[in-house]
This record gives sequence, C-alpha cells and structure tokens, in this order.
Amino acid sequence: MRSTTPAWCRTRQRDVGSEEFPAQLQQEHPHRNPYIGFKEKQPLLPMASVTSFAPGGRNSRVRRSLGFALVGALCFVIFALHRLRELQSQRPLSFPTSESATGFSSDLRVRQFDKPDDVKVIGLVFFGRKSRVEILRCYLERNLVDHGGWLDEIHWVKNTDIPDDLKYLDEILASSPRYKTVELEGVGFVGYGQAWGKLERGNLYVKIDDDVVWFDDDTIPRIVSMKLAHPEYLLVAANMINSPLMGWVHYHMGALHPYLPELADYQPDGFLHPRKPSRKTWTYWSYPEWKGPTDYFFGITQEPPYDGHRWLRLPGDTDMHRTPASEIEYATWGTGLKSWAIAAQEHYSFLENLADDNLDVYKMGVGVRRVDADGGKPWFTVDKRLSINFITIWADDVLDNLPMDTVDEEWLTVNLPKKLHRQVAVNTDALAVHFTFGTQGNVDKTDLLARYHDYALEERCARRI
Repeated sequence: MRSTTPAWCRTRQRDVGSEEFPAQLQQEHPHRNPYIGFKEKQPLLPMASVTSFAPGGRNSRVRRSLGFALVGALCFVIFALHRLRELQSQRPLSFPTSESATGFSSDLRVRQFDKPDDVKVIGLVFFGRKSRVEILRCYLERNLVDHGGWLDEIHWVKNTDIPDDLKYLDEILASSPRYKTVELEGVGFVGYGQAWGKLERGNLYVKIDDDVVWFDDDTIPRIVSMKLAHPEYLLVAANMINSPLMGWVHYHMGALHPYLPELADYQPDGFLHPRKPSRKTWTYWSYPEWKGPTDYFFGITQEPPYDGHRWLRLPGDTDMHRTPASEIEYATWGTGLKSWAIAAQEHYSFLENLADDNLDVYKMGVGVRRVDADGGKPWFTVDKRLSINFITIWADDVLDNLPMDTVDEEWLTVNLPKKLHRQVAVNTDALAVHFTFGTQGNVDKTDLLARYHDYALEERCARRI
C-alpha cells in the first residue's frame, strides 16, 4: 500500500544560498534590480535582527534545526497513530450470544417466513480453516433459533488435522450446547463421503462450506421454505456468488462490474505494513478509481501483481470487455471455476452491490420483499454438476441411497437426481458468497478476505439494533 505519511514529511528541505537568491528573484522580476528587490521584501527590523537571520547566521541555523525537529516529531506522531489504527483493525471478531449486551438485538428472525415447529433444521459445516470459519461463525450464530434463526443445531465435521485450526474448533464447540462435532477417519476428499453417512434420520440439513464468507439473513429461511414446498426437488441450493454455473447467470443479469487489479507501479511499504492486515474497509467508495492505459486488459490466467493487492473500479460501465469476467462460461469445469481473476471480479462486484443495497440484481423473483411459500424463484441446473457450497436436503434421501459411487458433489447433483428422477433447484432469491475453490488460490493474494472480515465485524457479528 502507499505510505500514509504526508509527502512533506518525506521531502528534504533545500536552502537557497545567498548567491542563488538574487538570480532566482531576477528571474521572477526581470525589470527590477534583484538586490533592491531583496531589500524591499525585508521587514523594518533593527540591523542586528536583519544580519542575525542572514543565510548562514547562527539564529538561522537554530531556526532550521527547530523546524526539522518539529517536522520529525509530527511525522513520528502520524506514524504512531497509523500503527495504532492498524493494530486495532486486527482485533478479533466478536460474536452474538443469547445474553447480548444492552444496545444489541437478540431477535433476528426474518418476519416473512415462519419456521415449521415439526421440522428440525441442522447446519452441517465441513470445518477446515480458521481464517474462513471466523467469518462464517458470526453468520451461523445469527441463524441459531436462540436469536430468531432457523438452525436448531450445527454439526461441525472435523475435516482437518492442523492443530491451530482444531484448537479453534474446540473453542467453537464449547461456546454453545447447540454445537456438535462429527468425527471422521480421514480428512479432505476421503472424509466427505463419510460425513454424509452420519446424518440423523428425519431431519432437514443445511450443508455449508467453511469458506462461505457471507449469506443473508433470509437465505436459510428461503431455501428451507422452497424445499418444504417442493418435495419433488431433491435438494435446493442457495444462489452462490463465485459458482461456476451461477457466475455466468450473474454476469448476464448485469450483477458484475468492471474491476481490474491496481497496476503494480509501487510495492507495499514493508516498514508500515510488516504483514497483510486482517481487516480493510469493505466499501468500494473508500478506494480510488482504477487508473491506467485505456487499452489495458487483464487476462483470466495472469498472475497477481503482489500479495495483498487490491482491485479498483473502472469508471466506465462499458469497460467489461477489458476485464476477466468477459470470458466467463456456463460450465462446471469452465473459466468460472479455473480462473482466480474471474472469482476476484465477482467478489469485488458483490461488495459494490452490497454497499449500494442493490442485491436484487442477482435475483429472479421480486426481491427480498417477496412473501410466498416457495421463498423465491428457482433456476434448474438440469443434469449439470452444481457446486454444493450451500444446500438443503433431507437426511433420509441421502441415507436411503448410500453408498456414494463417486465424490459427494457429483453424486448429489447429477447421479442421485437421475436415479430418483428429481430436480436440483437453485433458489435465486437466497444469496450467499463462496470464497474460493482450490483452483482459485490466488484470490488469497487480494485484500478480499480482509474486506469480508471487516464487513462481518461491522455489520453482522455485532447485531446492532
């Protein structure tokens, strides 16, 4: 990042010598004797005062020394304040509890929908990475029945063997009696199939990936309501930002905006920023517009300019052809999955739409004000493999058809629907954000995770009234 120290703190002072000053003055006033001009500009002081401040005089040197000392002190204060602000920005997330402090709401229910009393809704989270889950956690807390949400329990699938991450999982499990753990015999893809065999019959599950970094308060009510209203749907998925199929839909609905990485004409100041900050202001208007050549194009396979870089908004909405999203495809294994650059542009576009209260641009229903039993408008994937980052499904539909003959995503969205002759539906009014796939690792080299972290702390975890 650019240094926040004012330019005048970094600029060296240069004195004009007695032999240079007349020449400079002559250049400014060519029709005047420079020495006369010099004398005319001096205040009427005693001779001792005039000579004592002449260039090279002792008092002149003292005054310059004091000036440099004041400038240095001011620069130090500015630097200290900057570091204090940076350290404060890295404070841990705070989470809602049933014993909320005065000034916070303990009831977050979505008034458009009523949770059925005879349906137990269980969240199923494949836990793996603290850096993601600490953001997801506050959204899950908001959706517990204790706070007016629809989740009766959350089952955490232990899908990592990293000690620091497991320590954080223990902290989560100890924070609520509604949390349970699901033990696996292996981690990674080995564990996915095992977890589905541990579902509890008779319950409706909402499976959520650990790197879902945002979802709306009505997302779970909407997908559950649609699933209950349409038992012919095998599963209902949320409308995911950063999904290989739905990203193409969002692009053609006008939800994506022209963003490009800031040109790497400078490197972050290692002295001021010894490490990538955990939080950065999430609102797009807090940053400048992109500046660069009018014919500049950033390809879908280009490397990031540097770790922690940011993407900036292009001023013209007609510049989409210069951005990675112009090459997005409606394909499970297409550019929407493989390109980190397309994923980054989808995220920055979403944060803009979020800041502008323009999330209806992703939806095919009538928006958040829609009140009906279905909970939104479906998009059917029709035999295409869909990413299962955020889905709801009955436990019995899974347990009655085990074992899985392939990876869980293919089995749940292609093989089993064909076998049972049932649809997979995306509820286009139920929004959520998935951070990255394994093929999009370079998204970690942007400042996006810090921005989602900032939004969660400022707008979701604190539960302001």
